[in-house]
Amino acid sequence: MKGALVGILPLIFSFLFFIICGMYMFFGAYIVSVNSKEKSNRIFFVLCIFLSVWTFSLAMSISVADIETCFFWRRVSALGWCTFAGILLHFFLILTNKRRLLQKWWIYFLIYTPAAVFIYIFALSHDLAILQYNLINTPFGWMNKAENNIWNVLYYIYYYSFIAIGLAVLWHWGEYSGDKRNKQQARLILYGFSISLISGFMLQILGDELFLTGATQKVSNVMFVAILAMFYSIKKYKLVRMPPLNMDEVILNKGNRTKIYNYLSGCFIAGSFLNIVSRYFIPEQADLITILSFSGLLLAIGFMIQIAQRVEPLKKYQNYIIMALIGLSIPVITFEFINIASPTIWAFPFILIIVALVYNNRIALVGITVSIFLTQILVFIIKPQAIVEINSSAYVARIGLFGIGVWVAFFVNKLYVQRLKQNADQLKIQKMISEFSTDFLNVNAINFEEKSAKWLRKSGVFFNIDRACICFFNDDKSSVSCQQEWRNEGVASQKAERQEIPVEAAPEWIESIIANKVVHNFNRGDILEERPNDVIIAIPISSKVEVRGFLAFEIKTEKDELNPEYEGLLEIIANILADALVKIDAENEINYRAYYDQLTGLPNRLLFNDRLNQGIESAQQNGKMIGVIYLDIDSFRTVTDMMGHEGSDKLLVQVSQKLVRSVKKTDAVCRFEGDGFAIMLNNMARDKEVLKVANRIAGLFKHAFIVNGQEFYISANAGISIYPKDGDTAEELIKNADIAMCKAKEKGKNNYVLCSSTIKEEVKFKNKLTSNLYHALDNHELRVYYQPQICLTTGKIVAVEALLRWQHPELGIIPPKVIIPLAEQTGLINPIGEWVLTTACSQNKTWQDMGLPPVRIAVNISATQFRNPLLISQMKKLLKETDLKPRYLELELTENIAINKSSYIVGVLNGLKKLGLYISIDDFGTEYSSLSRLKLLPMDQIKIDKQFIDGITENEKDQAIVNTIILLAKNLGLSVIAEGAETQEQIDFLKVQQCDTVQGFFYYKPMPAAEMEAVLRQKNQHPD
Repeated sequence: MKGALVGILPLIFSFLFFIICGMYMFFGAYIVSVNSKEKSNRIFFVLCIFLSVWTFSLAMSISVADIETCFFWRRVSALGWCTFAGILLHFFLILTNKRRLLQKWWIYFLIYTPAAVFIYIFALSHDLAILQYNLINTPFGWMNKAENNIWNVLYYIYYYSFIAIGLAVLWHWGEYSGDKRNKQQARLILYGFSISLISGFMLQILGDELFLTGATQKVSNVMFVAILAMFYSIKKYKLVRMPPLNMDEVILNKGNRTKIYNYLSGCFIAGSFLNIVSRYFIPEQADLITILSFSGLLLAIGFMIQIAQRVEPLKKYQNYIIMALIGLSIPVITFEFINIASPTIWAFPFILIIVALVYNNRIALVGITVSIFLTQILVFIIKPQAIVEINSSAYVARIGLFGIGVWVAFFVNKLYVQRLKQNADQLKIQKMISEFSTDFLNVNAINFEEKSAKWLRKSGVFFNIDRACICFFNDDKSSVSCQQEWRNEGVASQKAERQEIPVEAAPEWIESIIANKVVHNFNRGDILEERPNDVIIAIPISSKVEVRGFLAFEIKTEKDELNPEYEGLLEIIANILADALVKIDAENEINYRAYYDQLTGLPNRLLFNDRLNQGIESAQQNGKMIGVIYLDIDSFRTVTDMMGHEGSDKLLVQVSQKLVRSVKKTDAVCRFEGDGFAIMLNNMARDKEVLKVANRIAGLFKHAFIVNGQEFYISANAGISIYPKDGDTAEELIKNADIAMCKAKEKGKNNYVLCSSTIKEEVKFKNKLTSNLYHALDNHELRVYYQPQICLTTGKIVAVEALLRWQHPELGIIPPKVIIPLAEQTGLINPIGEWVLTTACSQNKTWQDMGLPPVRIAVNISATQFRNPLLISQMKKLLKETDLKPRYLELELTENIAINKSSYIVGVLNGLKKLGLYISIDDFGTEYSSLSRLKLLPMDQIKIDKQFIDGITENEKDQAIVNTIILLAKNLGLSVIAEGAETQEQIDFLKVQQCDTVQGFFYYKPMPAAEMEAVLRQKNQHPD
């Protein structure tokens, strides 16, 4: 017995090495199968391959028959242990992200050159290698007891130094990493290597007493702990990144996995019975204990598979436990029949391979493959020759295995067919959903009902259900109504019965719908043949986090469970319907914003035009009139300044509400713009009816509007146009009403004006002038007339005022009071004003060059020109271009500009004075001049307006005003000029009051430049 045990010890140790070799192969294959694109995965795989070569070669060298074969396998093993340290260091550098170092070519030279040298010494060179080994056949197998020479010492230095460097790099990475997981990973691997290295040193020290002499070269055994620690850290901390599992490719789900484990369990149990039948009942002689023991082992494996699925602590690891049992069953069953060369049993692993094909990943297939190959290699080593005997037992076992194999094959085929059917159904569903989604891309409020009915019918036919319906709640969720219904043949309609159903009277599951929960209501029938199961699946239709309704399928079925695709499709359809409702709501919102005013809720200009055009078409048929009222609130900007924008918005809302209440429902009130409203009065028989409504609307503004608890009185003006006399289009009627409103504003506040031909002619004339004014400057139609200003003391001309005239080709001379307002409205005031300034200054310079007495040229500056920030620079440029001295240019500003309290005005005036210009205030007395403001202005002269001069001979008040202005000017050190003097009496009064200068028809009317030149010559020769 002892001799037999000693004889099989080499095989036992070889088998131990084979197991470790298989584990290394499994570790590497598993990691690289997870993600072969990851560089660290590939290096770990290479490391495991070289360890497998190392371990496999040692396994072979221990139990071979002669020394030559042992020497061969020892040299093969050197390929593994010579490269292990270098590959391990390379792996640690990748693991610790030493990317910059790994980009250097020389690091690879340093890592792998020593390995190449030692491979040559210990493996490739026969003459050198034979000196490194001293092989002795012991009871434990072939061992190497070579003495340590220079190459062994160098190898030890290389091996331990590289491992030490790698571990130091790993320790530094873990110690200084900010990630707690990195620290734990590094610590775990270091623990594993510590155990392995300590074990290796112990084996080296005790090598003489133990059979494992030369432990360093067989360190693949003790390195198993370190590699296991690395593999465990990969699994626990995911050092190697794993790609996500594509759920669409999953074949083996949880339910199918349970079934296949049950099939495997049944296979092992069936195999235990097959073993008894084929080996005990069929042969004439049999060892019952051996047979029962092996059958018990198979039975135990079958029961352990069941236990792994059912015991709670083991469920988490059931896949690993069952795969381990399957992997171990291969060598166990194979070695049971090794003496007869396994003529039948060798094929049973193919059953396990078939099963492994349906797994979601390759771990099971890799594990079974490794177990098969290692087992067959061991069989080849242990029993290289055997006599094959085919007897009745073999035939029974073969038939039994075929039966089990076919049984498993049918199950696997069923899984594939089921999955293919599921894929086909899924494709149909995806196609249907794609068509559904595409069809609903152009859904709108008009075609929503048609499209939803179409797809409700298609869904019902596709899933062969009894009834499908779309139901919606009312606004307060108090009732629910069926909007769309599709029913199968023979199913009665219930749509009419399902209208305005109170939620309290509806089924209980409606509350779940309101809570935005999916309902799967399964009412099981009492007697299946008479009353099938009633199934209701309902999915909420929600948009903007609000449940609007639900989509429901109703089915009467004999099945105990339903296809889960029903609910999935329902959710998708419900979501598409919800998106469609959101789209429709958005379109309605867009339409509302496009046609309605957001503040008042009234129709806007676009919708008003549309309704007015419709009203015109109707009036053309019934012969009625249409009244259009355009109403504008007076001085609304002032209202906004008093109440703020929020208060003025509230006021506009109140105005709109009162206007709506003042007209009939068939009429239309529109917020046309800002503070303007347009009103259409339909079916008017006479003008008086329109005026009656206008009076009623005007009366609205006689009462106070209450905003934020305060009373506000506002006024408005309105213009009225009537179809058909004031126009036959919406645009024309609105335009004429607007024209009439402008006329009403001229009359004062709270007025309305009915459009007339006279008003339209005025506007037409004004529009014509405006249009012509754009071309007047280019067509040289503008003229500058000049009117002298006379000194009352000397009678000499001291200045000339430049006055603008327009020589219209059809209308003749047009005065400034018409031109200036038009120019300001059209924005032409700046180019026209610049032209007047240039022309006047050039003319004055021309007169001076002709030897005429130098006089100031006075030019009016409009408010628009004065607000130009480039005014001062323009004046500089003008004076430079015309070569006119500044003292001969006088700028006349209207009083409303001068009295403006803006510091900008004072700054500009100071700038003009610095240029040396003469500053005069025109139309003095017509505005509300502030004396405190007046004294701050840098000016030279005050010009008394003509309206005061006209009355000084008859009106004592005008006399008092003129006298006061002259005294004020004298006291302020300013000159005074009177404008519009036409009689001798006016001249005499002004002389008595010591007015400095006078301008008017009494002396000269405005005249062209040529006439003005003659006057200057005459005045120079014959002064008064």
